[in-house]
Order: sequence, then structure tokens, then C-alpha cells
Amino acid sequence: MIYVLDASVILKWFLQEPDSADALRYRDYHMAGTANVACPDLALYEIGNTLCLKRGVPEEALLKALGDLFRLALDILSPTEALLQQAARVASSRPITFYDAVYVALAQELEATFVSADLRLCHQIRGLLPIELLSPP
Repeated sequence: MIYVLDASVILKWFLQEPDSADALRYRDYHMAGTANVACPDLALYEIGNTLCLKRGVPEEALLKALGDLFRLALDILSPTEALLQQAARVASSRPITFYDAVYVALAQELEATFVSADLRLCHQIRGLLPIELLSPP
């Protein structure tokens, strides 16, 4: 099983939020070797930006979190022309950002399940690919 996680899920590995335990399941699957977790390299920038802007996250915790992303050996994938073209097609056909469409296009390319904590995004892309909403309502 392959999961493509967006930054909203991976961030919950480092921030104490109500659905952090649900997010940590995917990390644990990856670490146990029962599933692969992938994300576009874009996720690193989104995660770093959010942690930098989040009040109360000490620099030491920020640096550790960024290092942990590499130590976990996630499949962090750089974009290809084909991936970006598919993201453009998705973003043009649905009311979502190009950034979000990159995650969707990657999940489509890998034939993976897309996982997000963003309810609105999950509704917007329904029918395009398998989706798991973190802590569904």
C-alpha cells in the first residue's frame, strides 16, 4: 500500500493536535514496513514554513522535525514535467490550488491513496482517486 500524505497530515506528527494520533498511524505504517509514505518535495517547504510561523515552536524542535523527515526515509519526490502537467490538469478542472493539485497528481501517478486533514480539499477531488480524510466527521 502506498499513501501520499499532504503537509496537513505530516505536520501533525510534530504538533500536538486533536487528530495527531490518527496522523501518526501513517508514520507508523511506514516505519513498520507495512506501507510506503510518499510526498512531493513541496511538502518540506510547507512543513518548514508552518513550523517557522507557528508560535511556541522552539528553533531546536523545528530543526529536529526537519531532520526527522529525512531520517524517516519517506519517499520525497521531486517534480517531473509529466507530474506538473497532470497537476495543472487537475487544478484546471477542480477549484483547488496548483499546490494541492501536485499532491493529487503524485497520488494518481503512484496509484496511491491520498491522505489529508483538509475536508474541503477532499470534497473537491472526490472521484479522482482513493482518498482518506484524517479524522472524518
